[in-house]
Amino acid sequence: MRKKMLNHTPERTCVVCREKKNKSELFRIAKISESNYSFDEKQKLQARAIYVCKTHECIKRISKNKKYSLKIEDLLTMVNLLKKQSKDYLNILKAMKNSEHLTFGINMVMEDIQHIHFLIIAEDISEKNDKKIIAKAKEFNIPYAHFGDKAQLGDIFNKDEINVIAIKNKKVARGLID
Repeated sequence: MRKKMLNHTPERTCVVCREKKNKSELFRIAKISESNYSFDEKQKLQARAIYVCKTHECIKRISKNKKYSLKIEDLLTMVNLLKKQSKDYLNILKAMKNSEHLTFGINMVMEDIQHIHFLIIAEDISEKNDKKIIAKAKEFNIPYAHFGDKAQLGDIFNKDEINVIAIKNKKVARGLID
């Protein structure tokens, strides 16, 4: 007889970015046939499956992947679910743009990394910079989210483009995360 494990949260690996996350933080894509996959929104299909992060970047990259053939309807459903689940970070940050609680730009964020409690990373950031920022975030245990593109983040501060925005206030960060 198997003992039920308390506080066990199943983890899976995203097939796109190879990052391990809780199963609830990933989209499940069931293997229907040798070359066809289908978005398993309720995560109940009795089939082998792959998992993809609930980010625009990973969805965009899996849509271009020839190995995993997904219908356009499935991709649109995943993107629409993302829109519903994501907070309106842009309007929240615009309201806060003149406060001392924010810093932006890769160099300024790296300088202040020990005082940062949450990061918002542009979805169209270069892979090299994305890996660099995420590595630092993990090193200092800083939660992060990919949201908007560089131009949208730049609009907040009247700049052309911004790669990353950091929140330095613990309470503000908690409000954005929850």
